[in-house]
Amino acid sequence: MLSAKEYLNNIAQTPKESYKSIIQASLISEWEDNTQMHTIKEQRALPFVNEYDEYEVYLDTISDDMINTSKVYSDFVKIIFKDCDHKQNYKGQYYKLSIDDNSNEEYYICYDRINRLSQISDTKVVRCNNVLTWRDKYGNIVTMPCYLGTDITSTNNQVSKDAIIPNNRMIILIQANDYTTSIRNNQRFMFQHSSCFKVEEVNNFMQEQGTDGEITCVKIYVSYSDMLPNDNKELNICDYYDNHFTLTLDQEDDIEQVNGFIGKLNAIVKDSNDCIVDMPLEWSTSDSKVVEIDEQGNYRVIGKNGDIAIIRCSMIDNKDIYDTVTIKVVENYVEQKEIIITPNDIKYIKQGNSQEFNCGVFVNGQKQDIKVYCNGSGVDNKYYNIEETKNGYKVTNIKTTTTPLILTFSAEDCDNVEIKILLKGVV
Repeated sequence: MLSAKEYLNNIAQTPKESYKSIIQASLISEWEDNTQMHTIKEQRALPFVNEYDEYEVYLDTISDDMINTSKVYSDFVKIIFKDCDHKQNYKGQYYKLSIDDNSNEEYYICYDRINRLSQISDTKVVRCNNVLTWRDKYGNIVTMPCYLGTDITSTNNQVSKDAIIPNNRMIILIQANDYTTSIRNNQRFMFQHSSCFKVEEVNNFMQEQGTDGEITCVKIYVSYSDMLPNDNKELNICDYYDNHFTLTLDQEDDIEQVNGFIGKLNAIVKDSNDCIVDMPLEWSTSDSKVVEIDEQGNYRVIGKNGDIAIIRCSMIDNKDIYDTVTIKVVENYVEQKEIIITPNDIKYIKQGNSQEFNCGVFVNGQKQDIKVYCNGSGVDNKYYNIEETKNGYKVTNIKTTTTPLILTFSAEDCDNVEIKILLKGVV
């Protein structure tokens, strides 16, 4: 049998609990026969995933919180949840909402999260009135909904008062992820296939409570920028032609090999400046019953005479950048001993820079234990330096000259391979 004190503890409420229950009851009463009720979709977090949960909510405008004299009122919306204990949301979290009876669902982004010191669960969002589009470092096109607007601040909320000078800056609000947190100063973006903006400042360091240091929203300050020849108006992307990659295999000709042969393929990736870059690669075979290949480009011929397989190498982060080679299974093959240089299409080296060349003697794709030598000619050795490395040689441009440097690679019983390189200046 419960004591009087235990009984009271079970039925009694603290002042906070009592007030909260009154607020909850008041909210429930507002849900009855109210024209401001809407259904929204809230993105799941944290971490952010492309999944949404539906809720019935009360919507209102935010004219009382106005800080921007040029904003569209209907773009700024207050969302009030029916449940006072609605789960915590975060700045940068996306919502899908239709103001006009669910006929035109649009993205909204949270810029003022639920305040746990408040008795009700309400949050503030703004309509994503644009889409941010750019190419990442791998050449992929990235698109994300964002808000493009004006941020007006001053020493007084009433910016129209005499002697008050507001600070008016254009901003972009967008959800934080690996793409957006890597946006840098002077990066350019295009909107509506016509207007360009340049990044002046990136706020990607403001942590939220309860996120273990994870950034959830990025605020970008931008200014107008002229359109440049490298911009692509059709795709709505600035500097589109500045970030281009090429991938080539060191095996230019098709391969003919016998069953059981083991070899290795190498790939070279270059950026738009013709510089070799280290990118994660993916190897695949069109028929694993003919040729097997691993993640490093090592392959093994296991098919029957006459079988054919196509080996494909592509960038993991951009499958459109790739090269292929065909391997045919033959009964007998003619031994082909040759020097293979990687890379073999370097056109120039800038002053003060170095370029490494991997080299070796190969017999039908199989590297041999044969020494390769490298000698320079065409210009005086005061202009360059050649030093041996573990896998080949490193050439350094000491001084610029207009006469090409000729690198000659030689090995026993092999034809020499020559590469001409210009020793350019710094610029």
